[in-house]
Amino acid sequence: MRRWLSIAGVLLASIVLQSTIFARINLFGVIPDLILIVTVCFGLFYGPLPGLYLGLAGGFLLDLAGGGILGINVLTKALLGYGAGYMGKTVFKDNMLIPLAVSAVATLAGEITAFIFLTAFGWQGRFFNYLFTTILPLTLYHLLLAVPVYFIFLHRLNLQGKGRI
Repeated sequence: MRRWLSIAGVLLASIVLQSTIFARINLFGVIPDLILIVTVCFGLFYGPLPGLYLGLAGGFLLDLAGGGILGINVLTKALLGYGAGYMGKTVFKDNMLIPLAVSAVATLAGEITAFIFLTAFGWQGRFFNYLFTTILPLTLYHLLLAVPVYFIFLHRLNLQGKGRI
């Protein structure tokens, strides 16, 4: 039960930080997606299904907080959490390059998926403009934030080696 409260606290803190402090600190002209980074790190530690569940919960909270089309963040975060969890089965999790690489790939995949869904709903964006003004700067920003978030999961929450939730 205590572990669930810690995870819920990290999820809620991520939503609050993302919508308040990081909304004002837009490095590279973009606002980071802390829920994506938390979901990726969580999936790496606990596996596909817990990553999927946290992605569903975090994406739902993000959709509620941001307005817009309900379901885009739910779908993308759930898929990315599952994918990160699947990757977590085959990689050595203590290497700091793993969360960086998975966060970068997840950012690219999530933003491209969101772009496809937005254009399906009638958004008139240009892909290469979106790629160079949003996706690539967001990937760099997530690379900077992945290390502290991974450190929180690895050391502060003492999640390493705990197995299933």
